[in-house]
Amino acid sequence: MAEMRVFSTGIDPDDWIARRFTQTGEGRTPPISWQHLPTDTKSLILLMEHREAEPGRKVQWLIYDLPPAAEGIHEDGPLPDGARLGRNDFGTMAYRPPEAGANHQLQHYDFILMATDLPTLGLAEGANWESVKGRLRKGGQDSDQLGPPPAADPRAREFHPLGHILDHAEFSGHFALDTDKHV
Repeated sequence: MAEMRVFSTGIDPDDWIARRFTQTGEGRTPPISWQHLPTDTKSLILLMEHREAEPGRKVQWLIYDLPPAAEGIHEDGPLPDGARLGRNDFGTMAYRPPEAGANHQLQHYDFILMATDLPTLGLAEGANWESVKGRLRKGGQDSDQLGPPPAADPRAREFHPLGHILDHAEFSGHFALDTDKHV
């Protein structure tokens, strides 16, 4: 089976995020698509994180209970039926567009798609990332029963205790103030 994949037709992987998806632009939500989900996928979670941000200011966008049968999320369009918008680290239930650092330093934004074995997380709209992670832990499973987390990869270490995640895929884009010339 092919490897799970998440991508955007508006953001090339490891490339500049187009201005229209940023705070200095229109602040539009980017189109997100996925392919090759695990066979047992019951729902999806999309998380957008600002890699260089301080803890508590990383989560820019969170969507859960995404139906795997949906073709994706359209640019600046409504969410697929059944999907729930989570609360970002800034207290809003919205996409928080990338913003450039005051010193023009390059900022990285990671888009992570997680396939779960749960048809729904059973959370009301507006849950934060910590609440979502709480639902992804398998009941009766203590972290000391899981064995050591794989490798030194921070993402693998974060997802290791989340037993309801079947697989995940991600891509990144970057932004800086001098990228305003990018469309």
